[in-house]
Amino acid sequence: MTRSPPAPRGTFSVFANPSIDNTAQVKLYEIRQQLIEAYRVARSAATRISLKRALAQMSELDIQTDAMVSQPHKAGSLPAENIEELPETCPEYWSDPKSDRVYFENVYKTQPCERIPLDKLVELLLYAETCEQATYLIKRIREVYPKLGIRLALRNTTDRAGPCGPWRSVEVFTGANDEAATWLRLAAASRTKYILVGRNMVDMTHYTDVDRMLRVMNNLSVDVVGGAVRLEPEGRWYSGCYQSIVRNFTIRLHPGHDMSAQSCAYCDYIASPFLVRRDVFQQGMADSSMSGPIPFVHFFLGGLHNIDSNRVLTTVACVDVLFHVAGASSWRGQGLAETPKSSWLPLARKWSINRIMLPGPVDYRWTCEEAGINCADFKRAGLIMPGCCLEELANCVKGFLTLAAEHNVSAFLVSGTNLGAVKTYGGFLPWERDADICWDGHKHAVVSGPIKTALHERYRCELGPIKLETKYGLDIEACSKVTNNSCVYFPLHSANWRIELYGEPILVSERLWGLKRPTLIAINGIWATTVPNPGLALRHQYGDNILGHGSWLQHWVESIHKRGNGPIPYLSGWHDPSFLSFRKLFASRKYSVSRLSFLTPVRWDRGTVCVCFCLRDATHNFKNCMLSGFGFATCMKYLMFVVS
Repeated sequence: MTRSPPAPRGTFSVFANPSIDNTAQVKLYEIRQQLIEAYRVARSAATRISLKRALAQMSELDIQTDAMVSQPHKAGSLPAENIEELPETCPEYWSDPKSDRVYFENVYKTQPCERIPLDKLVELLLYAETCEQATYLIKRIREVYPKLGIRLALRNTTDRAGPCGPWRSVEVFTGANDEAATWLRLAAASRTKYILVGRNMVDMTHYTDVDRMLRVMNNLSVDVVGGAVRLEPEGRWYSGCYQSIVRNFTIRLHPGHDMSAQSCAYCDYIASPFLVRRDVFQQGMADSSMSGPIPFVHFFLGGLHNIDSNRVLTTVACVDVLFHVAGASSWRGQGLAETPKSSWLPLARKWSINRIMLPGPVDYRWTCEEAGINCADFKRAGLIMPGCCLEELANCVKGFLTLAAEHNVSAFLVSGTNLGAVKTYGGFLPWERDADICWDGHKHAVVSGPIKTALHERYRCELGPIKLETKYGLDIEACSKVTNNSCVYFPLHSANWRIELYGEPILVSERLWGLKRPTLIAINGIWATTVPNPGLALRHQYGDNILGHGSWLQHWVESIHKRGNGPIPYLSGWHDPSFLSFRKLFASRKYSVSRLSFLTPVRWDRGTVCVCFCLRDATHNFKNCMLSGFGFATCMKYLMFVVS
């Protein structure tokens, strides 16, 4: 195999360090991938920060070892001369609370110092619907920050209340909508290091303390600083801090925090306007027509869950900093839960998710077609399937079982479908590829007649042509005397699934051993007939790891490896000439099989998942590997390790 090109930024290349043993290189790669996955699923801010630091240290290790190999050590080198710069803020201190025991607003005081002027560091980005709104807001801002530069996006330039502007130190962009592209346009026009993104801002008081936010940004080394919000004119106060979970093709947002510093909560998403470095905002804010809170949800969550980069967006909301934002009387005052389902769909399509859960509780779901999810891509790679894909499978499985019961046709679950119900406590395997159902072969005319018609009309599932499994054709009695296996077979199709329907001459489910009824097992909300002891049957069918958490691909490769009856046609790299040595070693059955996964360094929501199957010897050292995954050519390009 030839070496891959240099690893892109944000990836870990074990090629960089030839002095490190090959096994150690692969082990470091595995550790890094596990850390990335742990970060993605971590719910605690403290856990995320610890994992972020660990990833940063691994990146430093990669750089340092690379430098040690490629560059001679230069003795006696001196550090570069420090350049003295003015601080961005002056330090604050806590004075005597008794001095302000009535209002408690002037206890923290700022030490006098020489600093960079605030107007040289920060500009304010605003959006207003009308000239009247803009005039009022600018007037209020000037009462607190007379020199702060303002970039204003204005929807309507004509107003019956009077002329529009002019305003001092305000650049106006007319005919704009409150959408992501507008905020990016304002940021591009700015010339300062920081911008205060005044989303939904309708008023200003001294409680919006920009100096405090700037000080927090410097002290805590965070990327974004926001605050609490007060809805105007209602006066309702909210902390505006949310935690997120992105898992199983679902985004969940809920209020709260689990870590804080200097009276600022670490948040995954904040509802307030916020201070951010201009370049960070421009890099993270996607140019789109998404409006309202949606582009900001994408900005914050994208900064947390983007696996392309080691850089993670860190956000805090300081409860003492107060923003005055549009209330419920304005469409701009829509919170997460008030934002309609239709507004969330562009985000769902961009993230390839089919469910969003919001406070309220609000639970929005979309079909795979609505969310732009292609189930076939996930099936080919043996990956966890989106919920909407599994719902499509469940619809046809439950449809057939329901119709079979209505027409008095005995049917029961077997094989992988049984495994899913056992392992997931009543569901389908997340990485399922099909479903398996046995039914009474004597009732083939009922299945091909009224059941077929009802499957099409009621469930949009299509029953394929019958296949005769023995020379006896439809003579099930004769077939039953020569085989315990299927006599006839039907494929059942939906848009993305194939369900195997086996017409049996003898129904294993009816071996009651003196009991009154067949065994029932829960599957996606219904009770379905199964074999008498499903756990026993599965252990004897698949071996002693039926409860282990691994995809069908891993279990299947392991079972083929033990039986020695491969090749593995589903693996896209099986016939590639680069893996000839792997195929020979695999056939010898002398090595254990391990499965590694990595993603190519492209946008995470459009990435290619690559799967490596590696052979280990008795001492667990890697002997050889092969590559699979949909987008096989891309996987080959970014393969991160070389095997001996």
